[in-house]
Amino acid sequence: MTTTGRARQPLKSVVRVVSFGLIALAVATRANTACLDGLLRQAAPSKSSIHGKAAPSVRVRSAVYRPGDAPESALLKVDDRNDDGDKSIVGLWEFRLDGAPPDFGTQAWHSDGTEVMFSAGRNPAIGAVCQGVWRQIDRRTYSLNHIAMGWDLGFFGLRIHIHAVVTVDRAGDTYSGTYTAAAYAVTPEEPFDESNQIGGGTGTITGKRVRPD
Repeated sequence: MTTTGRARQPLKSVVRVVSFGLIALAVATRANTACLDGLLRQAAPSKSSIHGKAAPSVRVRSAVYRPGDAPESALLKVDDRNDDGDKSIVGLWEFRLDGAPPDFGTQAWHSDGTEVMFSAGRNPAIGAVCQGVWRQIDRRTYSLNHIAMGWDLGFFGLRIHIHAVVTVDRAGDTYSGTYTAAAYAVTPEEPFDESNQIGGGTGTITGKRVRPD
């Protein structure tokens, strides 16, 4: 009997420790719940405050992260993204190239990052439609990689590669920038080869937005 009683003493101690632990946990849980309830009651608006003076609002501006795009800051405000309506490059423009080569016509910048140019300064019979891709590199500023291909002297063999950087004005009505161009002689067998450059130049590019009304 004595041995059995001694063996039960540690068991009773363990039971007491576990019981105290559960009680403490329950008390702590109720205390935390009470604290949370108090915080929620403080945060929740009262009926009098709802019908009374409106609480001051906090203005929050979202931002989108574009690594490597913006030279000064990698964070661009949402209203400077590509889909920002009138302040964006997206839309239809009347463009003019003043330099080498000179050109003018209409140009569509699409929201998916592609661009199409209809040249009025080039004979449609030898190729007057060209395409490019673009990306935003700074506030209202865009980089364009543009390729024109066509016929020259009665046979296919011309490739013009244009790189431009343009900035849309604050009103979103015009853009302006600079471009560099290189012309290459190509063949139908190697239409994308840029190893045989036959000319090139630089200039300014400007555009005016075409409105739907």
